[in-house]
Amino acid sequence: MNYQESLDYLYSLARLGIKLGLDNTERLLNYFGNPQLKIPTVHIAGTNGKGSTAAFVESILRASGSRVGLYTSPHILDFRERIQINRRLIEPEELIHWVAAIKHAAAALNCAPTFFEFGTVMAFLQFEHRKTDWNVIEVGMGGRLDSTNLCRGRVCIITPISRDHESHLGTRLDQIAGEKAAIIKHPCTVVCGSQEKEVIKVVEEQSRAHQAPLLQLGRDFQVVVQSHFLEGQVFDFNGPEIWYKGLEISLAGRHQSLNAGLAVAACTALADPSVTETTLREGLKSAGWPGRLELCGTRPFLIMDGAHNPDSFKKLTAALSELFPHQRKIWVFGIMRDKPLAEITDIIKDHIDHMILTQPKNDRSAPLDAVRDALAGFTQPMDWVEDVPSALDRASQVARPEDLIVVTGSLFTVAEAKQVIENQTYNS
Repeated sequence: MNYQESLDYLYSLARLGIKLGLDNTERLLNYFGNPQLKIPTVHIAGTNGKGSTAAFVESILRASGSRVGLYTSPHILDFRERIQINRRLIEPEELIHWVAAIKHAAAALNCAPTFFEFGTVMAFLQFEHRKTDWNVIEVGMGGRLDSTNLCRGRVCIITPISRDHESHLGTRLDQIAGEKAAIIKHPCTVVCGSQEKEVIKVVEEQSRAHQAPLLQLGRDFQVVVQSHFLEGQVFDFNGPEIWYKGLEISLAGRHQSLNAGLAVAACTALADPSVTETTLREGLKSAGWPGRLELCGTRPFLIMDGAHNPDSFKKLTAALSELFPHQRKIWVFGIMRDKPLAEITDIIKDHIDHMILTQPKNDRSAPLDAVRDALAGFTQPMDWVEDVPSALDRASQVARPEDLIVVTGSLFTVAEAKQVIENQTYNS
């Protein structure tokens, strides 16, 4: 197979849908000698902030001189974004090789891996082959039955947990927390973000059961934001033994300082002597993560953010209110149908001056009429446009130079909008 044929094969697996479970991945990894157990790992679960936290951890370890494998999902423009070493995407030739090898193994084992299972096995094989010093692994969904849960984290990070993917993970917070906290295994150190009480109880119980020391934001270490602006922010980290003043990051949104704080606590807990205050500061400042309050244009301002559940929309609207208090806000909004539309629209409706509804090219995307019905009480101007490129064009027609266009609702919506920008078809 050539590169395009290999990609086509991978995407054909996506039609199998989501299937939580470890059997396929475990059999394939056993076939290849369990590469996931050969490299020390930072494993990250949670509802929001997993990818950003992973990016901070990776950047700190890389700045410290380590060779770092990074596995995240979903990608925005290119499947290869999911599998990176020192922020270089897996090469097309390597992807071709691993697709053929894993396909052969699956046939020999008579198993049918899903898209995510296949990608997870590929990541572990690539990292072993390229001899990474550390792997930073983001859970795809949940944790207990997620394909990544066959690795063993030296440090396990639990980012803020809220309701999402309820059909797979349960409807109660303690159920969801139980699924995500299942990445905790002895021996590891657990670093936990700000959580509801019922979530903390579950994380504490899982940590005790596996004799895992627990470092909890707000109890064992604090993050204090000193300044916040569109280009980033400055915060202090106050830990039980280490204090850092004036740490800088280049991501907007106060929640990103909390994610960065988790990364600082995690990298400190690794006790890697190559991680110094200098490399930690350098890694934090240089870390980037696309599609999260990402500034993609000015006059008008264009922000893209992959918010897709109630908690992430609360963070997005809070950040926009702080960073763009006087700008008229035009939203290009496309969301998946399995999201709680009524709850989400109630959060966002007072932060929008002109709504443009659209539908990304995804089988799970919410029909325009369903989103329109959820916004029945919305009194500001509203358009509905069938596809994302046309919706972005409509936004550019509506917006004045001093206004703000916000593309959000899903990373699928963001991905299509970024493709428009890359093709230079956006008119502003």
